[in-house]
Parts: sequence; structure tokens; C-alpha cells
Amino acid sequence: MFDEVELMGDLPRPRWPLHPQPRPLERLDTYIRRLAETYGMGVATFCRYGLGCNVGDLDRCADDPPQALLDRLSSGTGQSIRRLRNMTDARCHARTKVVACWVIRCDPEIVHKMRFRFSGHNDFLDGI
Repeated sequence: MFDEVELMGDLPRPRWPLHPQPRPLERLDTYIRRLAETYGMGVATFCRYGLGCNVGDLDRCADDPPQALLDRLSSGTGQSIRRLRNMTDARCHARTKVVACWVIRCDPEIVHKMRFRFSGHNDFLDGI
């Protein structure tokens, strides 16, 4: 009778009761920090018990998040792994540039306003 249960393997982990949606252009490490805050715990504790990783793995989230972290985060939040991968630094930066180009096309005068507001970050504005 119990032999059949053993053959089934591991059951998928249940979705977490609280799982806010990622914000537009939000980076993966920021999303994980926000999830930890939602549960009222420190980032290190959330990483250890919620994701099964070390807080040091958050640094890797900027470029190449570990697959195990993505799998656990996906099963806990219900977000697809593809969406979570799109939250890396490089992909967020690319999407930000697309949005900035769209805004500039809609209102070319905004560049002058942005240059004043973001003085010291002209390299970003020049790259658009």
C-alpha cells in the first residue's frame, strides 16, 4: 500500500501564503528583500529558511541567479522562472532603456529636465 507513495517522489512545495507580485523593473535581489520584509524577517533568515540558500547568493542574483534559488522562489511565489530570470540586472537595465527611449520619443523636452535632475549620471542619458 505504501509502496505506491514512495514511487511518486517529492510533492511540489506549496505556495507561500504571502507572495506579492514583482514590481515593474524590479531587480531579483530587491524582490527577495521585499519578500523577507513582507514576512517580517531579516534577509539572511528568509534566504536560509525560505529559499534554502545563503544571503551571499543574493549577490549572484544580479547576473546569474542559482537555479535552485529560482526553482524555490518560483514555487513559493507562483512566478514563472522566465519572469524571475528577467529580473536580473542586465535585463532590468535593458528594459529601463526601452522605457526611457519611449518616454523621450513622447516628450523630447524631458531630456533637458532629466539632465538637470540626474546631473552626474549623464552617461546613462547619453547611452539612450
